[in-house]
Amino acid sequence: MLFTRKTPPGGYEIEKEGNLDILRINYEGNLRVPSIENDPSCMAFTVDKLVEVPSASRIIFHQRRNYTYDFNQVQLLVEVANFYNHLIKQKKLFLARGDDPFLSNIKSLVLTLLKSDPLGAFVEIKRLLREEKINLKKETRSAVAAAMQARINVLQNIYSSLEKIRLIIMARPYLDGYTIGDRSVYKKFFRPMISPDFMFTKLMGRIPLHADEMDAYKIDKNTEVKIFTIPGNLKYLYHLTPPEFKLSEDQYELLDLAKNVLAEHKPTEEEFIDPDRMRQTFYNIGTDLIQELSEHKNIGLSLREIKELANILVRYTVGFGLIEVLLKDKKVQDITINGPIGQTPIFLVHQDFDDCLTNIYPAREDGDGWATKFRLLSGRPLDEANPVLDTELIVPGAKARVAIIGNPLNPWGLGYAFRRHRDKPWTLPLFMNNNMLSPLAAGLISFLVDGSRTMLVAGTRSSGKTSLLGSVLVEIMKKYRLITLEDTLELPTEALRNLGYNIQPMKVRSALSLAGKGETGSAEGIRTSLRMGDSSLIVGEIRSSIRGNEKVVIIEKGETKRIPIKDLENKDINDIHVPVLDFNLKTKLVKLTGFVKHPKRKKLLRVKTRTGREVTVTPDHSLFTSHNFRVYPIECKDLKTGSKIVLPSKLPSGYNNIEYFNLLDLIQDARVENFEEPIKKVISNIGWKKATAICNIKCGDIYNFYRRNQKTNMPIESFNNLMQFTSIEPKLEELNIKNGTSNTLKALFPVNNDFCRFLGYFISEGYFSESSIKISNNNKNIVSDIISLSRAIFDVKPHVRETKGLGKSKQIVISNSPLVKLFKKLGCGRTSKEKRIPSFIFGLSNPKIFSFLSGLYAGDGNFTSSESSGNAIRYYTTSFDLADDLMYLLLHVGIVARLAKKKSSGLSNNPIYVVEFKNREFVKKFLDNVDFVKYSPEIVEKSASHSNLNTASYDIKDLEKHLKLTRDYRHLRKYSSCGKDFLKRITSDKNTQSDDFIKTFANGEFYLDEVKEIEEINLEEGEYVYDLSVDHMQNFVGGTGGILLHNTEAKALYEAMRVGALANVVAGTIHGDSPYGVFDRVVNDLEVPKTSFKATDIIVVANPIKSPDGLHRWRRITQITEVRKHWQDDPLREKGFVDLMRYDGKQDYIVPTDDLLNGDSDILKGIAGNVKEWIGDWDAVWDNILLRAKIKETIVSYANKSKNLDLLEAESVIESNDMFHRISDSVRSEVGSLDNKRIYQEWEEWFRRYVREKKGGT
Repeated sequence: MLFTRKTPPGGYEIEKEGNLDILRINYEGNLRVPSIENDPSCMAFTVDKLVEVPSASRIIFHQRRNYTYDFNQVQLLVEVANFYNHLIKQKKLFLARGDDPFLSNIKSLVLTLLKSDPLGAFVEIKRLLREEKINLKKETRSAVAAAMQARINVLQNIYSSLEKIRLIIMARPYLDGYTIGDRSVYKKFFRPMISPDFMFTKLMGRIPLHADEMDAYKIDKNTEVKIFTIPGNLKYLYHLTPPEFKLSEDQYELLDLAKNVLAEHKPTEEEFIDPDRMRQTFYNIGTDLIQELSEHKNIGLSLREIKELANILVRYTVGFGLIEVLLKDKKVQDITINGPIGQTPIFLVHQDFDDCLTNIYPAREDGDGWATKFRLLSGRPLDEANPVLDTELIVPGAKARVAIIGNPLNPWGLGYAFRRHRDKPWTLPLFMNNNMLSPLAAGLISFLVDGSRTMLVAGTRSSGKTSLLGSVLVEIMKKYRLITLEDTLELPTEALRNLGYNIQPMKVRSALSLAGKGETGSAEGIRTSLRMGDSSLIVGEIRSSIRGNEKVVIIEKGETKRIPIKDLENKDINDIHVPVLDFNLKTKLVKLTGFVKHPKRKKLLRVKTRTGREVTVTPDHSLFTSHNFRVYPIECKDLKTGSKIVLPSKLPSGYNNIEYFNLLDLIQDARVENFEEPIKKVISNIGWKKATAICNIKCGDIYNFYRRNQKTNMPIESFNNLMQFTSIEPKLEELNIKNGTSNTLKALFPVNNDFCRFLGYFISEGYFSESSIKISNNNKNIVSDIISLSRAIFDVKPHVRETKGLGKSKQIVISNSPLVKLFKKLGCGRTSKEKRIPSFIFGLSNPKIFSFLSGLYAGDGNFTSSESSGNAIRYYTTSFDLADDLMYLLLHVGIVARLAKKKSSGLSNNPIYVVEFKNREFVKKFLDNVDFVKYSPEIVEKSASHSNLNTASYDIKDLEKHLKLTRDYRHLRKYSSCGKDFLKRITSDKNTQSDDFIKTFANGEFYLDEVKEIEEINLEEGEYVYDLSVDHMQNFVGGTGGILLHNTEAKALYEAMRVGALANVVAGTIHGDSPYGVFDRVVNDLEVPKTSFKATDIIVVANPIKSPDGLHRWRRITQITEVRKHWQDDPLREKGFVDLMRYDGKQDYIVPTDDLLNGDSDILKGIAGNVKEWIGDWDAVWDNILLRAKIKETIVSYANKSKNLDLLEAESVIESNDMFHRISDSVRSEVGSLDNKRIYQEWEEWFRRYVREKKGGT
């Protein structure tokens, strides 16, 4: 280890790692191996260092190897060191007479044994204390007894402090029969991670206690892997023992010296252009250097050992350390390294054991070094402006795709994800052997490839999409030229080139990064490919947004929140749902599947609507608009004043209709009344001493709460800790919450209509002090209702007094300190400008929401009606956030309101925000459900208005395509729009014979607003912009008042599909779990025209199948679907998707559908139409598919019977495909048709010879 300054043996350095202090100790020259658990002198030495550096979070001993003790282990000794430091400062203890044998013994225990064996010191102190107490009982002389009592007090103080130390607490079960000097107990708590001094990565060498071995194998001759199950952890432990951890001390020394020499040479950027050559250069230098050093040190090494040491040296200089070793394991599929690097192990996905944790802990230095190397290897940036880097890693024996994230996207620094790829291409027989697809599915895919069809391989992440696409490449005849297009090279192009393919890979810019050095965008890459002649085009995976402070609606664990979208960064989204507009144009809650942070943008657009809503987005971000009874996305740069904007007209409600609050969870700084019975159960369960310790009572004990002369209620925090520790479930209905002498609240607090109405009164007319809620109003009905609610809900008779400010008013004062704390916790706000609607209200049932609105509108709401202006319901507030909350809350009960801002006409300069709605249906719904205490409103029946809001535009031919205009509605031919409410009435009239399409639109839960203003925002410094991802629907709700937002994606893949006619085959991958999911993603997300989607012929869906226990998953092909061309709008509704094969869960296999068996396939008929022998002959087509399936099945059978799995690899499969085509051509020339039986016989004869030759060759 190279210390930053000259640190002598026994000295130390403190290294800062974020907020952590790392204590590095130079242990060179010490004859003992640094082992806290085995060596008493090492433990004593460590305690001394921790007295000097009590802030240490990790300790690393350097002595040839690095011995690292992590935070949890260090903290066990920090407590010992702190107590030792406290004791040695006790002057009375150490300045006493030296001839006192008792004090001499105590000094020995404190100064020596406590540091080297704290468990032994504890046991010895306990023994001495017991003996002194026994002797005291026998002693009759008062003077001697007093001295003995003084000694007992000293021992008791030390003993009481020691038994609180965590190491002692954890070791108590093992201390029966403990003898001083026994180190076996320490081995249970101290287990260092050991790594050679030439590497930073740490490896946990010891196997955890009680682990069971599940598997063991070798990656190569010197690298061992064992798989263990660990009690209490669902993940398996992948335990790696690499060759560098089996070296002798002399070999360690040689490697350390060699690395220090090579460290003086820093590879240049130019050297990284050819990493293979650079590795070879370092290997050659390392080989010579190790040989020279071994001769100089007189250390005998064989040639094999020199080469092994040179390979290790290359790994830890210009290589990637143990990452390379992991990637050599063919059973490893994915490797992830999370930030902050060094604090968590490496995780991986194993072929046989799924998700595993490893015994490898990379260091921060490793992460920084890898990032630098990947920047140079890829030529792509990785910095704050470009926090994402996609590239590939090729090391001897392995290839992987690498995704890296850094600051500010990852607040914990760097994070890595490696996706390992096979060295050889996947083939259809290989997938058959793994049960991913059936022989018939393989035969069908082979037939489709030869038929030059356009094909999409769809699936979720890690479903095998790219691997399956690689197997499609192998099925293409070698006579064709192949062009591949990817942003990160994952397809097996190099292997196929070596196998004789005419193949040209193209690498384009990643969509996740800004322009790299000379990198081309995906669209330009596709256009370039078309200029390169007649080719089969294979498109691999090629990976816009709202402003960060724009709020979006999320439901997290049932609680409705509106938070700035940027706050979702690094948030666990597993328990988050969002409201969306589904395919039936109804709103519902769906799981949030992704959060996206895009590069900084300087140009933004603020879109404002006539209902007062607004949102700030990038020009290329889409909102939703409507025409001809369709809802579709429109980029904001294409909007103009008057454009239609889709809003949700209804948000879900009742999804979190809580009946009670548990105030023990909501309020902390108060006390519990009637706690006695559950606490008695606790004491009976764990004893009064343990209960006292858990409550952290410094004076007295747990019975303090029971003594009559000083009885007090128990703090909520202590009560909760005791309940949690003992798992006792108290009867909440018997408990009350109290604060000092305050009035009480029920611990199980009802959330009913009455409480919701009271809360509405408070939001409009109330505020709180430290101990009371105050609500002012001059309406006697409202005052009377508030008094009644106070008595019914809180059991408090309020004080009512008259106030004089701007006018006379009644002030109702409810004295209840816990109630104030509850209102603070709920986020109600104290003053009028701070007021908010509590988040739990949004998820309640409609009756409770309307009860809340009754109280709210009784305060600052009003109702007006007149013949001229109609009906209007308004709410006034000085809080913008409250007005915005109310706009959203009204949507939960199906009311779309408008938001306006007015100047105050009173003494205050604060603006007034007005939430208003006039629509007759909305007003009627509100008045039917809300009790307007201060009004007896009557609705004025007024003819329908001619407002442009919520009107649907159409072309008359489209209108009449979906319904019949009867006499009552023929006037609509004169117009190009009508109100959505009127359209709903028309479609419900049976005489119009309206079809389902227009009925779905008319009854859709959306509202058609209009753009009022578009403001361009130009920023000097760009801002990051963000997006959310929701499977299938791909929309979410956000902005002021609630606007339906859309997310966007690149169109590169479908540009390739659209020009597929110019190529022999076009194939690509896309995320999607079903054919309709692919359609929705392509048309709605990628905004590809529906007519272009028809360029897709076949969709192959690959998805993982999970076991019932959720612990295992297997990759399967679940659908092979053809896309027909007759449909116009929706391929699912118009039967444009026809499954040719579908997964059968009982058989765990993909099986043919009746459509395929009966030959009802437009795509297969289209292929047949281009082959003379197959025109109009479905049996001939079907026989050819079966022939291909039989050939694939025979390959798998021969490979397994001969135990030669190389027959499944690309080289053999390509030879087989070529021979199949040659034999087919020969038979057709000879007999004039494709005789499938003869083709198979001749092919099988050839394959037998091929297998024998392969066996003889090996």
